[in-house]
Amino acid sequence: MRTLLTGSGAAAVGFAAAMPPDVGEIDRFSRWIARGDHAGMTYMERHATLRQSLDNVLPGTRTVVSMAFSFVPPQERPQTLPAIARYAYGRDYHKVIPGRLAEPLRRLRESYPQESFRLCIDSAPVAERYWAVKAGIGFRGLNGSVIVDGCGCYCFLCELLTTLEIESDTPSGKHCLQCGECLRRCPTGALGSTGIDCRRCLSYLTIEHRGDWDAEGERAMATDAGRRTLFGCDICLTACPHNRNLPPSPIEEFHPSPDMLSLDATSLFGSDRELRQRLAGSPLLRARPEGLRRNAAWNRNGE
Repeated sequence: MRTLLTGSGAAAVGFAAAMPPDVGEIDRFSRWIARGDHAGMTYMERHATLRQSLDNVLPGTRTVVSMAFSFVPPQERPQTLPAIARYAYGRDYHKVIPGRLAEPLRRLRESYPQESFRLCIDSAPVAERYWAVKAGIGFRGLNGSVIVDGCGCYCFLCELLTTLEIESDTPSGKHCLQCGECLRRCPTGALGSTGIDCRRCLSYLTIEHRGDWDAEGERAMATDAGRRTLFGCDICLTACPHNRNLPPSPIEEFHPSPDMLSLDATSLFGSDRELRQRLAGSPLLRARPEGLRRNAAWNRNGE
């Protein structure tokens, strides 16, 4: 199965026996929610208990197949342009990855007709980083991301849950260097030893937050980095030593188009229809047209 899945373009594939998450993982997530660090992502609070059993996602799950797909770009946007997170340079991974896994999944279902399979890509209450570590495809960094050989933190994680029993892999013996550079480089102080406070995170504020920012959000966006941000933030990733000298992703769908390499704030002041047409298939639409215009106006005001 590993060979079948890596043939889809996955940088890493690992297997873990399905069981309730460790008490420490449940406690960590519960404390993060209790502090309000999830900001306006209320679905995380609503779905917190569902994360504690994979049977809530696929009844009878016996194995978690964790996969990582590199999105390391072969070319960067010029630093003179406002920042866009590298994961959004290419096509929307919610569509690209299922497309690449369609044939492997068809073959698995054909080979094991008595078993069930469910692919999860940000589409179910699954602790993806926890399971990535359990399955041995990477290890956690201080910035909270999973670090995978060959693509560092620049990877999309997804899970294939199955009722098929597969021998588990051993968790990685590698560790974060604990250099603390990601914590020091965070321009708003959102990243700390207990995780990310989304209320001050430029990525959350420019992608997930709906409507106007509150006073705390505006203070974060008023930083030099905030004024230069159009969509998302990679600062804690670029600071990580594990993300240096990485080979470009072999997945062409994640490579930036010429339009993405030149997109500026003025490009995002169109109507809803114009933006949806221009950005069709792009992760930028996650922020919705009104969010993109909000970000663009803020960015242009800071020029």
